Amino acid sequence: MQPSYNKRLDKLRERIKKAEIDTLLVSDARNIFYLSGSNGGYTGAKVMLIVDANTSTLIIDKRYLAETMESAVVDTITAWTEPSYGDIVALLKGSGVKKVGFESTHVTVKQYERLVKEFDAIQLVGVAGLIEPVREVKDRHEITKITDAAAIGDTTFDYITGILRPGMTEIEISIEIDFFMRKHGAERPSFDTIVASGIHSAVPHATPSSKKIEVGDFVTLDFGAVVDGYHSDMTRTVVIGRASGKQKDIYAKVLEAQIAALDAVVPGKVCRDLDAVARDIIAEAGYGENFVHSLGHGVGLDVHEAPTLAKGNEAMLAEAMVVTVEPGIYINGFGGVRIEDLVVVTRSGREVLTLSTKDLLEL
Repeated sequence: MQPSYNKRLDKLRERIKKAEIDTLLVSDARNIFYLSGSNGGYTGAKVMLIVDANTSTLIIDKRYLAETMESAVVDTITAWTEPSYGDIVALLKGSGVKKVGFESTHVTVKQYERLVKEFDAIQLVGVAGLIEPVREVKDRHEITKITDAAAIGDTTFDYITGILRPGMTEIEISIEIDFFMRKHGAERPSFDTIVASGIHSAVPHATPSSKKIEVGDFVTLDFGAVVDGYHSDMTRTVVIGRASGKQKDIYAKVLEAQIAALDAVVPGKVCRDLDAVARDIIAEAGYGENFVHSLGHGVGLDVHEAPTLAKGNEAMLAEAMVVTVEPGIYINGFGGVRIEDLVVVTRSGREVLTLSTKDLLEL
């Protein structure tokens, strides 16, 4: 199944009209890919998508023109003639455009200064959040790609737990994860793979180090794959050797909180309330100060996107959103546990895409 770029553009045009602008300049690579199918921006090429009430035009570095002609679904594709925004002004001249919006959160100060210089006769308006909210609700094509990416994650977890042994370094394990994912269909990892062992596992976003895995260590594995631009994200925590009583207790409490939060996922659920489901369980166990991040986040073309399942977020979940559910407990000088699943919000509840076991593995 191919995405319907026309439907996506129609939704954007409704938002452009409400923003009271004539035309939108789309410069963010992921937004361009979402609206046109062109991945030119990911290559580092200079690319811009121009969307108005009736047409869509893609301007790209001429070195990527042939590839873009094959993949992009837009009305017009053209190449830059000079390293400036003069090409855009030339396209808009005589069209009656008076107010042009640009993605204020994706434009540097330098780019803004160049835009102002070129658009001296046209009013420029910085706009934010026109496209990203549309991306929050996924279509069937997107959910299929995210599901495929999640499946690579599950296969990778099976592989890595089969080779984990004392003496391996965190860096070595992260390399094994990344290589296995690439070998089995991933374009690239979703993010810098996290492998954190022993007391290092008390750092939620630890960077893999030369530390060697030891018997008795918690080992947290947080990784994801990218398939056709779409990300997955999963976390599992295992123990090397026999788990201690304290390790079992902490793991059981995180798992209880995670399952309770999963069971509470439903369309219309307020994000802060979902966060509270897991947070209250962990707090009641005496570890409230040790749950130091939000419950989860949206996943799609970005591995971290809206909605955020956080204490202060009053947004509501909607059918076809894809989010993570990942509570954790982190104790300095001891270690930490995080369990993360990728979830699709369905009409009546949720579908969990991460299928790897959540039993405490003692390897």
